[in-house]
Amino acid sequence: MAGTLMGKAVLPLSYITALKRHVWLASSTFVSVLIGVTAISLAISPKLYETSARLMVGQKEVGISALGQELTNINNQTPSKAADPVATQAELIKSQQILRGALKRALSEGKIPIEKLPPLEELKMGIKVEIVPATSILEISYTNTDPKVATVLLNQIAQLVIAENTKLIRSEATSLRNFLEEQIPEQQKKLQTAEQAERKYREAYSFVASDVQTNGLIESLSSLENEARQLRAQLQEAKKKEISLQQVIGANTPTGAYIFNRIGQDEQIKELNKQITNVEVAITDARSRWTDQHPQVVSLVQKRDELRALYNQQLSQIIPENQTVNPKEIASNQLSQDIISRYIVVESERKGLEDKLRVVQSDVESLRSRVAKIPVSQQSLVALAREREKAEKALKTLDDKLEEARIAEGQILSNIRIVGEAEIPTDPVSPRPLVIVVLSTVVAIIAAGLLVLLLELMQSRLRDAAEVEAWLDTPVLGVLPKFNPKTFSLATLDSLLDNSEYVEPYRMLLKTLESLGKEQSKVIIVSSVGFGEGKSSVVLHLAAVAGILSRRTLIVSADLQHPIYHNLLDVPAYPGLTEVVTDNLPLLDLVQPTSIPNLSVLPSGRIPNRPSTIIEKLSMDKLLKEAAQHYDYVIVDASPISSNADAATLSQSADGVVLVVKPNSTSKNAALQAISDLQKSGATLLGVVINETVLPIEKELAVLTPIDEHQQLPPARSVFSGPIVKDTSNSIH
Repeated sequence: MAGTLMGKAVLPLSYITALKRHVWLASSTFVSVLIGVTAISLAISPKLYETSARLMVGQKEVGISALGQELTNINNQTPSKAADPVATQAELIKSQQILRGALKRALSEGKIPIEKLPPLEELKMGIKVEIVPATSILEISYTNTDPKVATVLLNQIAQLVIAENTKLIRSEATSLRNFLEEQIPEQQKKLQTAEQAERKYREAYSFVASDVQTNGLIESLSSLENEARQLRAQLQEAKKKEISLQQVIGANTPTGAYIFNRIGQDEQIKELNKQITNVEVAITDARSRWTDQHPQVVSLVQKRDELRALYNQQLSQIIPENQTVNPKEIASNQLSQDIISRYIVVESERKGLEDKLRVVQSDVESLRSRVAKIPVSQQSLVALAREREKAEKALKTLDDKLEEARIAEGQILSNIRIVGEAEIPTDPVSPRPLVIVVLSTVVAIIAAGLLVLLLELMQSRLRDAAEVEAWLDTPVLGVLPKFNPKTFSLATLDSLLDNSEYVEPYRMLLKTLESLGKEQSKVIIVSSVGFGEGKSSVVLHLAAVAGILSRRTLIVSADLQHPIYHNLLDVPAYPGLTEVVTDNLPLLDLVQPTSIPNLSVLPSGRIPNRPSTIIEKLSMDKLLKEAAQHYDYVIVDASPISSNADAATLSQSADGVVLVVKPNSTSKNAALQAISDLQKSGATLLGVVINETVLPIEKELAVLTPIDEHQQLPPARSVFSGPIVKDTSNSIH
């Protein structure tokens, strides 16, 4: 029972009530912690300044040549639906190449001292790139303790991104120029050869003749051959792009590139690759400290092998059988995936050109077979003229493109531009006083709450009704008022009975006790956990209130260790309870009337050397049953439960036991033990009464041992001499 009750009341019962009890201490703790945490946080938190810049992606600059305008659209061509140019640029901004370049430029230009230059990793962690919703604008932000450093680095990063974009466009123009410069001399040789062949043929045959049909066939054939030539040129250019992209991505077939791209997009493989890299770094570090046989090195190597096996298992689910993949060739970032996607598109375009070229070549062969029927001399002349014209036209086209490529190469073109430069911030973004105050408030509330909780847990005394009910798992029958008379007399008792403020709580207690019983007559044992908790005060005032409410009430002074009712009610101390039990004297003859209407008392009588033997006698049970027949209430004042088993013994002959506790005085554990003892003895516990009033004589007796008490009690006057004569004027009818 005690363990169960203890488990029910580990924490304070009503935190609001507990807070009220410790309101000043909790308030001072809250204020102290709030001020302290706020002051410390503001003192130790460095001031951070944040600035931002904006870049617009996909806004091409106007080039002088048509080729320059087309080149600015290169990065905006989306080879696959998965590729996002804006997201690609966002990843490029945080690349080590851009960030390292920004640090070097800021240092070389003398804009930032070397001691204020942040490390590369710190810069990378501090850079934030966000895409403005529903736009192609990138917002770059950076936070640093120095507002100038943050602004300079952010502007350098924005400029480097544009420079990289310009460099890429210029590289495309340079590649195209180099290609055209290689093709023009070859085309010039072809034109010279065609002109010489036509001139020689004319000189040899001295004619140029053709009818309409022949010219039509020759023109059609010439058109198809021209188309075939253009397809070959396009096919050659596509093959060069394909070779260049193959060198970049390391894949020889579209299937391999697709596999690399798919592996690069697999989150599990990326995570495994990252874990393998981390373990490899840990192995290198461990080998620098220990030998290969060291348990730490062996454990790391084993973990690496397990990760590699799992990595290969994941790869086997994606790649075809009997095919290996180099981890370095996997497209692990958005830019690589975009390049692979572009390679797949170029490969598809090349195959399409080859198919189209085969169809055109088939048509050319068909026309040639028809032209073969034309006289050889006429056919040859027309063919030679056609070759010369085509060579002239192709050479002119290459010359025009070469000039445009040179112009584009000399221009500064970019499809990214700055739409908002970073400005030096004036106000720090951290620390934020309001946030610190809010967090400090939370910490202060927690600290004050923990303090109140600790104080409550350290409290070993019962304090209020809610705590009593929870700890003792027993109903509270009443909370009795506090009054502290310096002395006690019957006059004092009469004055208290005239005060409704004191009477009503006892009246309510009486009503509660009446509702608990099945019969009108009640025998109630009133006891307490220990000495000095005011049980006799409760018995006296409860009996007095019952008397003035016309209930015939008898007080039985069964606390033979502390007999005090002869002093409280000014009656003889003996004969009394002891004489009724041991000498079989009539109960009603020894009951003493009091000045309170309907209230009588049975004094303790002479106290034997062993008081407990009186309580244990069978005649005690007979006494209580006889008293219940003549009185509405028989209230028995029993010894405290912690001192002896009198209350448990008397409860066998009573309707129930009322346990008196005193706030801030009664020990929780002692109260639990007292209830446990009563329940083990089979007693009926009616409930607990919370009492704050202790009579002066109870305070004095609480500090006396039972032996000392008998020696120090004042002599009681007795009216017993010779045979007992019943006072008929006060007898019970």
